[in-house]
Amino acid sequence: MEEKNLCPICGQPTRVYMGNARKDKLCGKHADALKAGEIVLNEKGLFEDSKTKKILNKDYVEPKKAEPSKDLKKVCKCIACGREVEPGFFFCPSCYHKYKDKKLLIEVTNCVNFELMNDAYEGQFTCNDGHIVKSKSEFLIDNYLFQMGIPHAYERALPIDSNPAHDLHPDFFLPNYNGKGVDVFIEHWGYNENNIKYTESKKYKIECYKKLGITVICTTEKDMFDLNTALKRKLDFFKPGQVNE
Repeated sequence: MEEKNLCPICGQPTRVYMGNARKDKLCGKHADALKAGEIVLNEKGLFEDSKTKKILNKDYVEPKKAEPSKDLKKVCKCIACGREVEPGFFFCPSCYHKYKDKKLLIEVTNCVNFELMNDAYEGQFTCNDGHIVKSKSEFLIDNYLFQMGIPHAYERALPIDSNPAHDLHPDFFLPNYNGKGVDVFIEHWGYNENNIKYTESKKYKIECYKKLGITVICTTEKDMFDLNTALKRKLDFFKPGQVNE
């Protein structure tokens, strides 16, 4: 096992699934702990205990606090709101607590300029039927399904093997859609191809859906400009047993 495929917390081999090693390099034990919320990835990209806030990375060395130079003129700013922050921090206290449990898309220019592209991703939006979803686009899709009287579930687990930790969670599940005996899943892709991690996850999920032979309808942000027309067309003309992109 190469060194690059060792868990950053304990040094054990990284969990490998379907020939692909985890991007965060966690072993099976700590991958399960991350999923369970026992450990989290903090704003500096380090793993910490969710209760004690102790850094768990085995190679982590607590930095020594040094007095800032009186000649230091550079001002560090929060990448979300622009407020001044201490050197070495990306968020002000307010934005840290607001975004610490979210995945954010941030555009970096010249390694010094940051722009928060989508602060709504993984938020909390209560739909008309009571479902709580993570994005504005999911909010609109859920409300459309509710308005049209289409029974649906949000992020229902989709098993792909005997291990519950490997379950996928398509955005929406439409059981026996339109009374035709076909279960339909809706997967909304909210990011563009510039987000490498998100794109890799998208490709992996699509391959799983194809192997399972299920019916999946894909939507994108372009569909949000006229969701009623776009989603109606996709629901009327999908091909059963395929990923309809």
